[in-house]
Amino acid sequence: MGLSEKITEIAKNLQKVDNMILYQQLIDLSTQALELQSENAKLQNENADLKKELEIADDIERYSEIFVTRKSDSNKIMYCAHCWDAEHKLIQLQCYDSGNFKCPHCKTHGAYDREASNLVHRVMMQRLSNAAW
Repeated sequence: MGLSEKITEIAKNLQKVDNMILYQQLIDLSTQALELQSENAKLQNENADLKKELEIADDIERYSEIFVTRKSDSNKIMYCAHCWDAEHKLIQLQCYDSGNFKCPHCKTHGAYDREASNLVHRVMMQRLSNAAW
């Protein structure tokens, strides 16, 4: 029998005795008990969320660039380091063939492959200088 069932049973018995003072005290007590149950559930959810966040934090692998991966992920999906550090959110980066990436959430951008990024940059600069002639 749960707490609310016990309170209901006691309330019925108090009604039979016709003691309104005790009945009102029981109602007040049951309200407090329900508030405590609600707070307990909220704290349990917060605790579970924090445990999950700590588990993920232990699994984060950092790089010199502004992205992170998870050590347990064999695919090495790249996530935004800024979003993880600021909001504890794993936002998957948009990666481009140019060797660059961009976060769809905070718009942070950078290079995940410096060689490819530099090559694209050199080709673009060469095209621009050729177009100027």
